[in-house]
This record gives sequence, C-alpha cells and structure tokens, in this order.
Amino acid sequence: MRQWLRCGFALLSASGLMALLDGWLQTSNPQPFFRREMMGFALLNAWALCFPAWLLLGVLKSKLKSPVQTASWVGWAIGWTPLMGSSLPGIMFLLPGVFLLAFAQLKVFRRYTMPPAIEVIQTGLMAAFLVATPFLPQTTASLSPDVYDATADTRPVPTGIDVFLISVDTLRADAIVDDPNTEGDSTAPTPFLDRKRPSSLWANYAWSSSNQTLPGHVGMLTGVNAMVHGVRSNVDLPDAKVKLVSEYFQEAGWHTSGVISNALLSAATGMHRGYDSYSDDPIGLGPYAILLSQYLHENTWAGFLFSEERTRLTFQRIFFRKQLQLKDIPLADRVNKAAIQQLKDNYASERPFFQFLHYMDPHTAYRPPAQLRGTLSGELAPQVAKRFLPSPTAEISLALVRSVEDALKKDDPEAEVAARYYHQVYLEEMVYVDQKLEEFFALADQSGRPYVVLLTADHGEQFGEHNLMDHANSLYEKNIQVPFMVWGEGVIPAHLGAAPHGADVAPTLLALAGIDLPESFTGIPVTRDYLTRAHVVVDQKEMAVTEDIGWKWTGAWPTDAEDKVIEGDPIDVSLVNLIRDPAEEHNLLSTGTTVSAELQRLIAALSDADTWFLRQTDTKRSAAQDLALSALGYADQEDDR
Repeated sequence: MRQWLRCGFALLSASGLMALLDGWLQTSNPQPFFRREMMGFALLNAWALCFPAWLLLGVLKSKLKSPVQTASWVGWAIGWTPLMGSSLPGIMFLLPGVFLLAFAQLKVFRRYTMPPAIEVIQTGLMAAFLVATPFLPQTTASLSPDVYDATADTRPVPTGIDVFLISVDTLRADAIVDDPNTEGDSTAPTPFLDRKRPSSLWANYAWSSSNQTLPGHVGMLTGVNAMVHGVRSNVDLPDAKVKLVSEYFQEAGWHTSGVISNALLSAATGMHRGYDSYSDDPIGLGPYAILLSQYLHENTWAGFLFSEERTRLTFQRIFFRKQLQLKDIPLADRVNKAAIQQLKDNYASERPFFQFLHYMDPHTAYRPPAQLRGTLSGELAPQVAKRFLPSPTAEISLALVRSVEDALKKDDPEAEVAARYYHQVYLEEMVYVDQKLEEFFALADQSGRPYVVLLTADHGEQFGEHNLMDHANSLYEKNIQVPFMVWGEGVIPAHLGAAPHGADVAPTLLALAGIDLPESFTGIPVTRDYLTRAHVVVDQKEMAVTEDIGWKWTGAWPTDAEDKVIEGDPIDVSLVNLIRDPAEEHNLLSTGTTVSAELQRLIAALSDADTWFLRQTDTKRSAAQDLALSALGYADQEDDR
C-alpha cells in the first residue's frame, strides 16, 4: 500500500511540474496570455490523467521491477506530451510522451526518482495552487488599460464645453432615418433619437470613408480622407503620425476618455492614442476568444480527448466564470457601465472633457436582448427556413449570414426571406442602443453642464442588396451611408440637404469646442450652410469617387499575377448616376457612357494623393490585432469581387 501511494505522489509531482512549465511557456503561442489560469488548467489536465495511470500501475505493480520509478517517468511523460506535442497533428500529439518513456529505459535513467518528501511537498503546493487559482482575481483581458491619474493632471483648465462622440458600429443610415428607396421597413423605432432630431443638425446620411471598422473610424477620428490616412482595410495599421481627434482635445487641455466594444479600436492598433482613460472592458475575452479556443484544443489533453467547444467552456467555467457570464449581457449594457463610471470621474473635475462611446450591438452576430427579440422580426420568423434559422431565438451568427449570401447568389427565394428577417433582428439591436443612449444622457443632463453630441457610424450593412450580406465586400451606398446627428450647446438645428463626410466629424467637434483646426484636415466643420463636395471611399480591392452632382465611379486597384495589389491607376469597374439610379442597378459603362474629363481629373488627383503604400510598407500587425481579426471573422473572409 505504501508503495502504491508513493507511485501516486511520483505521478502527481512529475506531471505537475511539467504541466506548470507548459502553462507558463505556451511554446506554440506567439503571445502567451492568462499564464496563471493556463498553468492551472494544464495542471488539472495532467492530474486528471494521473488517476487512471495510478490505477493501472496498481494492477501492474507486481509485474514491475521499479513501480515508483515507472510512475515517475509516466508522470513526466504526461506533462511532457502537451508541452512538446502541441505542433503535431492528430495522434502524433502523443509522440513526445512515447519517446520520453522509451528514453527512460536507458540504464542511466531507469532508477531515477525524487526523494519522497520532496514529492509530497511539491504535490501539496501544487494542489494549493490549483484550488486557489479559480478564486483569485482573474487575469485582465484588457488590451487598453485605464491609465488616467487625476492627481497628476496639472494642465491649465481651458474654457470650453464637454464633447461626446457616439459611434454605433455597422449602423446604416436608414436604420434611423427613413429612405424611400429602401424596400420594406428599414427604420428602427428610436424614440430617444427621434426626440433629439428637431433640435439637431442632421442629414439623411453621411458618407463614411470605408466599409470596415478600423478605416471607418480612422477617417472619422483623424479629420482626413482615406487617401491621406492610408488605411484601406481592417488588416492595415494606422500611422501614428496621423493624429486622432483625442490627441487634439488632450493637447488643448480637455480630459479625454473612451469606451470601446471592438478590439480593432484598442491599443492593438494604436487607437488609444490621446486618451487619458480608455476602456475596452466591454470586450471581455473577445479578442482572445479564437486563439484561446484554438490553443486549448491543440495544446491540452482535454483538447486532444474532447471537442474544442467543450474544452474551452470547461476552461472558462473554472477560471473565467465572470467573463463567460458577459456573453449573456448585451454589449450596450457593458458599454454603458464603463462609460457611466468614466462620466462620474469626468464630472469630479471642472475640466471640460471629450468622451468617445463605441457601441457594437448591430454588428454580427445579431443577438438582441430577449425582451426585444421578435418585436420587429416576429412576423417573419415562421417564414424563415430552418437552415437559416435553427430557432426563433437563435443567435444569427456570421456563418449564417454568409450562408444566406451564398444562397442569394443562387437566386434562392428562401434566402431573400432570411435576409429580410435578419434585417429586422438587426434593427432590434438598434432599438436597444437607443434605450441605452437615453439612459446615459439622462445622467449628462442631470449634471447641468453644457455639452454637445455627435452621433455617427463607421460603415453600414447589406441585407440582400446586390445579393450581398454583411460589409467589407463592396462599396455600394448601403455599406457607406451612415447616420449623422449633432445636438447640444452651440448647435443651430437644421436638416442638411447635403451629405457630410466621415472626415468632417473631427473638425466639427473641434470647432464646436472652440479649438483651432489644423491645416492638415481635409474635412471641414459641418454647419447649417454646409455644401457637399466630391467624396472618396476605399477598401482592399476598390476605390469609389462620387461627384457632388451625383456621378459615382468605382475602380479596382491593379494587381499582379498573384492577386497582390500593386501601384498604378485604378481600373474602371462601374459608373452610376445616384440621382437617377440610387439603388446602383445600372452600370453605365456597359452602355458606352464614358467617364467625364472632369471626373477623370478628380480620380487622377485622388489616386496621386494616395498614401497607402507609403504608410503600410514595412508595417507589422500586432498579435492582438490578428486576434481581433479572427474573433470578428475577418481573418478568413472571402471577397469574390
């Protein structure tokens, strides 16, 4: 009996030491994370396997010459296997452990074992670590730590008003302002915004500089157009030399704070620049979700023996219960929680502040709160095919959205119904954001301090137009038309007849705050006398230029034999007249219509001003940005334009 107990301690001690080393090193992970929790999970995995190994050794102990030594080497093999087998596919995962056991048969190592007292002490300490880890404060998942220290702020207090910028990710303009050219009911009931509109400066829509989150926000926050800031897609890296509006406010003495719910706007891409306080708490484990799941599946015994989802959920239920519970809390609630805390901190000082709030609820996956699900989409739900809607309350994942797009391209009538249904569920998300905005600004109103608010979005979304879903896959108007509303101190209400540009957001905010505008801006402050001008929007494949008289030209970036974008003039793709053809259904180039000389000169001037090659050559994305791309489904997105 004593020898069998010694075998147990030998197994636990040896396997535990290797498991802790494995959890700390994470040899196959380019950016080790959650080290304490990973060490605990690796230890739990190793010790779970030690139990059947211990029982087997008890059965075989009479046939073994050195049961304790054998147990020790089996323990080393259990811990060694995931450490060294992580990059090996399938059953080959076991090879490191097999080789170690074979190596242990060499005469020089055969009799090796630890002193019993050392094994008992080590096992006891590791058991204490394993029991304590789930109850210790969880390792932070933040990519953008809150860095503000109010006691250290010795800047002179400027005279000015508080400024809020609200960005609702993926919000197309007709979600809050009716577009008669959109089929069906495309507008969400938003009573808070509806009450604000009469006292606002607003437009039916503004034009974003992009169809994607990162470049759309870069255009919004820098005051320059897409050719100047040089970010075409989410995989690019913003140039720190192009200052953000937060930096201008900070330099002018405003306290700057922000709350985001998309990791592409975090410190992973440098979008935290200029903020005294910047929170990505609403994201939780979001940016790490894909890599976490993949790592656990490929690098642990549980991942080898069980499914990827079961392994990830087991890990989270033990070590990240708090973050796992966040999934059931709407993003808008998480944003408001962090933003309201920042607001209270802001009001503790007389210093005027700039606060950026980013809501991501309308972005896929579509999952409005239970109390709103079906309020707009309920009538359509019974008509949706089961392959596009597993249940009336199911989350509408990115995979489902893309399956509908594939079916739309095959003229599948069931996909058309699903697209309309998805659109209504998407609008239910905006209903909730409207409620959260009302909650937030009720507190701002109670302060009695004057403030100004600008609400907009980074890009739109498609629901069957041109047989497309999602975004980042076309430069059609529904992808780039976003809301634009300004209300508050110093705002003269008016309904604009012209469409502002995304680049106009930063200069509008600075002008309302009384801060001088830099000469580098291509955007201009939006006032009731605003007149539109030519607009440019780009992505990874195309460039579109719209004249103020309604002609819209789209061209493709030239590519080499490997489909890699190269320098050169864009190639004509389409020409439409938005006044006569707002749905962009008729490509006039196919009818022999030519691009006017004036528009050609404008295209050439914008193309010559493009800084993408200059700013993106030799840039390197961070591992965190890659995680964000994977978590949002952009890493494997196909674009068949």
